[in-house]
Amino acid sequence: MPEQNPIVIHGSGSTARITALALAAAMADKNIPIWLAPPHQENAQINEPDTHDWTSVLALSPAAKNMLELLGVWARLDLPTAPVCDMAVYGDAAAMAHQGGLDFNPTQNTGNEEPQNEVNVLAHIVSRTSLDRAIHAAFDAAFKTASKTAGKTVGKNANGALNGQAPALVDFDNTTGRADFADGTEMTAALLVDCARMPRASTAAPPWRQSGAAHWLAHDYDAAALVCAVDSDRPHDGQAVQIFLPSGPLALLPLPDPKKRALIWSLPQARATALADIEADIFAHELNQTTQGHAGALTADGPRALQKLSLALAENYVDGHICLLGEAAHIIHPLAGQGFNLALRDAAQLADTLYDAQSLGLALNGPHALADYQALRRADGGTMAATTHFLAEIFSGPQSRFTAPLARLGLALTGRMARSNKTLAARFRAQANGGTPPLPRLMRGRGF
Repeated sequence: MPEQNPIVIHGSGSTARITALALAAAMADKNIPIWLAPPHQENAQINEPDTHDWTSVLALSPAAKNMLELLGVWARLDLPTAPVCDMAVYGDAAAMAHQGGLDFNPTQNTGNEEPQNEVNVLAHIVSRTSLDRAIHAAFDAAFKTASKTAGKTVGKNANGALNGQAPALVDFDNTTGRADFADGTEMTAALLVDCARMPRASTAAPPWRQSGAAHWLAHDYDAAALVCAVDSDRPHDGQAVQIFLPSGPLALLPLPDPKKRALIWSLPQARATALADIEADIFAHELNQTTQGHAGALTADGPRALQKLSLALAENYVDGHICLLGEAAHIIHPLAGQGFNLALRDAAQLADTLYDAQSLGLALNGPHALADYQALRRADGGTMAATTHFLAEIFSGPQSRFTAPLARLGLALTGRMARSNKTLAARFRAQANGGTPPLPRLMRGRGF
């Protein structure tokens, strides 16, 4: 097969690299080079400095774990992970005391039934910094292996292998596919897969984002998530807890140490900033006052960090030679822990779509080649964005004094129904695991 125009992946973080690994797996026999091009300095997002390994965590679905295992990432994690075997959501701290919320525990014994022996894992808690290191290591290993196998210099490696790091991307023509790089070179790409997070200021967006390719629906919560690891005087027993509070949702996620948890506490911007900077004992007092002691005595373990909360959704994920993925396509509230899972589902679905298009002899940027990706990922991302925004607003938004009591009642009633209806509980777990079905190949643990 003659070598085809390359796929250029725009981004420098973990989403871009995992996308490169997924597409390399799908294009292994298609003779399509794959390049990773970082953002130009003028358009790059400023990354926060590295923090303590357990300051920031991710809750990865079982389907996401399947994908990371298949792509050689999971085995490279240098820190242990913590399984979430139970998840409970409460309308307020008082509901937690009376167990009046929605419990996702699939092994809960409801009375006279025989207890289940199998332990079902709802999610895996992973250190964000450990996962970043593992993804970068898997990418570097795949690139070196591909280059050695091809026996050619970087830039001449074919067979769908990773061709490595291109210079920074300066401009891209959506109509022709021409890509211009910071070193003055240019190439014609079959597709630009843009994974870079949209800059906060629209004027700082790269040129191709200022066209009709990426009109955004956006909302600023004027809030931040305060994240850190906390010690507790009670074991977590593998349970994740989320409490909807008037100021914003608070989540406690199990860590590998049975008495340590990860805190993700959404708060108005000013209060979040104040709590991130105050003395540790005052912070512990405020945290325990908020949870009313129902999660045990909690104290911060390590530094506290802030993550800005916003909502953004691209109107279209595909436009000509451009395909948006990850935080280039959607940014959602973290209350459901689905942000990175969404990005992984994007990458897995794009790999499926491009593989099927090539198998049918379609051009990667053809009018129908990316139709499945656009329809499935826009539906999943839109559903998750709307759901998280709706929950955040009814429990903590401007009208929450009217809507929150009804929402708490609805949550408690839904919890009762789920405890007595295994089918309903299973549907909740399936949605958290894979989003809008069907699952792509990689998330089912299948190769190409």
